[in-house]
Amino acid sequence: MENRLIKGLRRIIQFEEDLAFCLQPDFITGVRLLPEFNWSFDICVYHIQMANTVRFVKQCPEVQFVLDHIGKPDIHQRRFEPWATDIRNLAQYPNVACKLSGMITEADHANWKKEDLKPYIDHVLDCFGIDRVMFGGDWPVVTLAGALQDWLNSLEWAFSGLSAAELKKLFHDNAIRFYRLE
Repeated sequence: MENRLIKGLRRIIQFEEDLAFCLQPDFITGVRLLPEFNWSFDICVYHIQMANTVRFVKQCPEVQFVLDHIGKPDIHQRRFEPWATDIRNLAQYPNVACKLSGMITEADHANWKKEDLKPYIDHVLDCFGIDRVMFGGDWPVVTLAGALQDWLNSLEWAFSGLSAAELKKLFHDNAIRFYRLE
């Protein structure tokens, strides 16, 4: 099966009632097949599923993963743990990258501010490093909590100390490399 336009699969696990859904043997067996097609796997989970996500990734060392929406931490309630520990544990696997997206929809839709996001952004960058984090717009879902420009303005503020080369990695180069784009 050759299709140069397909770079990977995304399975939205966040809606599964079973928090251990990603640990089912048949699911793991299927995901382990992806390298045969040179495909990656995008993981879309809520923060309460992160500990099992770490166990899942550990069982698939040959698969390239990207964690979507930074694992959907509970920004609205300002909960940092256990999400932060789970992110640090997940980042230990070199085959995992993290997509910086979906954050304002995890905050208070009507009252979020950029300062609410900064600790989560900083933690992801600290854990994964500048080479394994990539921007995601999450459009049109982002519009539930604000305009895409609001999200971009928040990132511009949060990234104010980064160099032009680092910004290029976050907004361009890392995604090109990870998804093997031309």
